[in-house]
Amino acid sequence: MDAIRGFVYRTIYENTQRTYCVFILKDYNEEYITCTGKFESPKEGEDIEVRGRYVEHEKYGRQFDASSVEKLKPDNMGAAKTYLLNLGIKGFGEKSVEKVLEYFGIRILEILREERPEEIKDVPGLRKSVKDELFNTLLGEGILSDLNHFFESHHISSKWSRIVYTYYGVQSVAVIEDNPYTLLRVAPDMLFGTADTLAEHLGINGSDTRRLEAGLEWILRSLDNQGHTCLPVDQLIGRLDDLLQTDVDDIANFIESLLEQGALYSTYYEDILYIYPPEMYVSEVEGVHYTREFLLQADPIALDISSFIEKFERDNYITFGDAQKEAIQLSFFEKFSLITGGPGTGKTTIIKALVKGFQLGGLGRIILCAPTGRAAKRLTEATEFEATTIHRLLVPVQGSDSYDFTKNEDDPLDIDVIIIDEASMLNVRLFYSLMAAIPKEAHVIIVGDVDQLPPIGAGFVLKDLLDSDCVPYTRLNQIYRQSSGNTIVESAYAINRGEMPNLEGVSEEFSFIPVKSYDMMMKAIIDVYKREQETIEDELDIQIISPMRRGEAGSTLISQYVQQAVNPPDSYKGEVRVNGITYRVGDKVIQILNDYELEVFNGEIGVIYAITRTDICIRFIHKEVRLPIDEAHMIMPAYAITVHKSQGSEYGVVIIPFVPRYGGMLQRNLLYTAVTRAKRKVIIVGTTSAVERAVRTVNADERYTLFKERLQGRCDS
Repeated sequence: MDAIRGFVYRTIYENTQRTYCVFILKDYNEEYITCTGKFESPKEGEDIEVRGRYVEHEKYGRQFDASSVEKLKPDNMGAAKTYLLNLGIKGFGEKSVEKVLEYFGIRILEILREERPEEIKDVPGLRKSVKDELFNTLLGEGILSDLNHFFESHHISSKWSRIVYTYYGVQSVAVIEDNPYTLLRVAPDMLFGTADTLAEHLGINGSDTRRLEAGLEWILRSLDNQGHTCLPVDQLIGRLDDLLQTDVDDIANFIESLLEQGALYSTYYEDILYIYPPEMYVSEVEGVHYTREFLLQADPIALDISSFIEKFERDNYITFGDAQKEAIQLSFFEKFSLITGGPGTGKTTIIKALVKGFQLGGLGRIILCAPTGRAAKRLTEATEFEATTIHRLLVPVQGSDSYDFTKNEDDPLDIDVIIIDEASMLNVRLFYSLMAAIPKEAHVIIVGDVDQLPPIGAGFVLKDLLDSDCVPYTRLNQIYRQSSGNTIVESAYAINRGEMPNLEGVSEEFSFIPVKSYDMMMKAIIDVYKREQETIEDELDIQIISPMRRGEAGSTLISQYVQQAVNPPDSYKGEVRVNGITYRVGDKVIQILNDYELEVFNGEIGVIYAITRTDICIRFIHKEVRLPIDEAHMIMPAYAITVHKSQGSEYGVVIIPFVPRYGGMLQRNLLYTAVTRAKRKVIIVGTTSAVERAVRTVNADERYTLFKERLQGRCDS
């Protein structure tokens, strides 16, 4: 392994997660060396030592592949000044640094080298807050150095050093030495095998309880991403055996002991034992419990329903179909009911009628809500009644779990009626949180299209409620928008029936652009985007929707190309480059993490309207926010987004890349969901074979959940 010392001349690239970087190092021989590393990029101007080896890149030539980086302590007064300034402490500029150097003189080199930050507190003329920050920063630099050495000694990338320090502080190395598997809790992108190798180096054997606990936690943590609330015990043991390669009896005994301790929960159903993480068990069991409480009641509102329907039809110049009338009657009569149907079946018109009817019936405290901000805005516009997102309605607890809300059974919502739209997006944990906060005297109406993609997260609540035959529901089949020749609706229903949409017809609403190569696809997408951009007033009314995020045809790369084409660099536009991504005034961005302080939630899309020295200013649908630049990891460019991210939203124009390289993502419900996001126009850019494959491929992914069976009373809690 080679070691090179020098200073960072320029940072070329750093990814969003700050786990990969490219920079130019100027060594002590005045040679410029391109370095790559799987760690946070060092700052420009820092003196560092990188360790690794030279490699020959087929495109970029000779590079230094660094396995670790260490910030060097200064060896002269000039270097000490640069070192202290590069710490980036607010209020600690050149004048403050000079005070430190003047007070310590040459001794500052020894203090920095031997990591004695406590002496900094003796410097006169500095504010206490600055001294404290300087002390903590220097202390952290020492611990980070120790962590880097620790990881390197075990042949592990030092890219996780900073996040480990953030969680464990001065105890970082001690915590990891005691239980290296704790890394898996704080470093989300670390593979189990990495922590397992470190554990082996530290003498932890294959049947150690710490290893079994970590393996189980690893498997259970993946359940939510896979849509499961539970797993059959044999599958759980099998997955753990595949992961740990240890004695199966040890695994079985360990699971049994956790069940006895109450650290895991279980349910027998049809002679199979299903194992649950506690939070999934509570969500499923209590979600069913709250639903049953509503189903046991019937509380018709004080309203002549037939007369109301007739008057509403006259006032709005419409005629309800039989199924629509049934949906309205059920909603007024039952405490808990469902309405399901595809696009154009009149779900939103029914909601508008329900709001009016409940108001006339004396139930004026009405809430309309949806899982996403865009869906809530659309609901507001269509019904002329204010709607909100479920997260805003329930009021998240800051700094806590994503499903921890201040509104709950102890502090319920003050409402008479709640109507939940786009319910296909409800996973079991969000459903439980919502049901817990609804007072028992309220009416609950759930509305959604069961043929959409399953929710992100565990369970498929809407489908389970419908399939249970325990819940009063109405299925809307008559298509009202089709009478105007809406080929978007016709195409969506054809796809949902397993039939090919007409890709050869000429339609203003639904069109197909065949391409033969990746370059052709990208050019067509950009050309279409530019053309359609001129036909809309709101930048958020056009959206590229891709089946996947990663890869050459993924939404991330498509967004980069479209940004360069429709919003190129301009001296009059502010821009900032953060974590390897350029953000520019006029760019569309999507929130990818919940920000409880700013009250902006995962999936919300906005447009950057200004960039300052410290903030990225974004105009979302419901508000304008100033996002600190150092929190830019919470957003991503959004010229293109995934189908999952588009759920619950509608756009005037939708562009769908659809090519064979999407592979296993070419599924019927995914294409159906993408097409039904459009109000006026759908343009598919791709190949006929990709569309054909999607139309004939029914997603058969099995989700392990007993929500339906519990509702039917067929399994014990």
